[in-house]
Amino acid sequence: MDIKQKKLNIVIFGAAGSIGSYLAERYYNLGHHLSLIVKNKLHEKKLKNVLLNKKKQKIIFKILNYKNENNLKKFILKNRNLFKNSDLLINCLGEQGEVKNFFKMNLKKFLKTININFLFNVYLLKFIYPIVKDKKNFLIILFSGGGSLSFRENFSGYSISKTSLIKFTEIASKELKNNSIRANIISPGIVDSKMTKKIINLKDKNLIKNEVKRINKFMNKSDKTKEKIFSTINFLNSKKGKKISGKIISSMWDNPMQWSKSKIKKIINNEFYTLNRKI
Repeated sequence: MDIKQKKLNIVIFGAAGSIGSYLAERYYNLGHHLSLIVKNKLHEKKLKNVLLNKKKQKIIFKILNYKNENNLKKFILKNRNLFKNSDLLINCLGEQGEVKNFFKMNLKKFLKTININFLFNVYLLKFIYPIVKDKKNFLIILFSGGGSLSFRENFSGYSISKTSLIKFTEIASKELKNNSIRANIISPGIVDSKMTKKIINLKDKNLIKNEVKRINKFMNKSDKTKEKIFSTINFLNSKKGKKISGKIISSMWDNPMQWSKSKIKKIINNEFYTLNRKI
C-alpha cells in the first residue's frame, strides 16, 4: 500500500536486517531521503550495493554497534541534526536471545536480550526527545511480537523484553501529551530473517516444536508479511492514522488500512490495542 506522502526524512536503526532492509528499499524507491544505521561496514556495504545504483536522492549511512546507554547517547548527540531533520524513526534492532528454560539460562545472555530489545528503546526515546520535542509531526515505530501478547515457552528473555516495551510505549505516549510526537509498536509476524533461521537450526527440537509449526506455516509468505509492515507504517503516518499513538498493531492480522473513522476514534480514546487487545 503506497499512501501518497510528501518526501520524508526517515531514520532506520537495524537497516541491514530483514525488515529494515526491506523498508529501506521500499522507501528509497519512492524517493524518500534515508539515514540508515547499521552495525558495521559489512552491513553498510550490503545496503549500498542494493540501493545506491537506483536513484539520486539523499541517503546517509551511519554505523552504531550498540553496547550500552553511553555509546547510544554519544551517537545521538553526535548526529543531532540527523534526528532533528527527520520525520519518521523506525527501530528494527532486536535479538531472539537464548532459547532455553529460564532456570537453565545464562543470566548474562538473558540481560543482554533485555538490554537490546527493551532498554535500547528506552534510551532512544529519552535521548532524542529534547531534539525532536518541537517538531510538528514526528512518528516513532518500534517492533514487538512473538510472545509479548501470548505464552511462549523457552523464550523468556525475548517475551519479557517485548512485553515491557509495549507498556513503556503506551505510558511514554501519554506522558508526551503532544500528538505531534507519536510512538507506536508493530507486531510484524513471521519473516525470513536471521532470528527465524536461528530458531529452525536449534539442535534441541523439543524447545521449539510449536515454533517450527508456526514458522513452516508462514515462512513462504515473508515478502507479503513485510509489505504489510510497510503498509501499516504508511497508514500510521497518513492523515487517517495521524492521531494514533501508544498502540500495538498487528500488521499481519489487524488490517488497519480498512479501519473506519469510528473505529479509529474508539481506539484513540480507549486502552484498546495496548496489552488489552480487545475492542
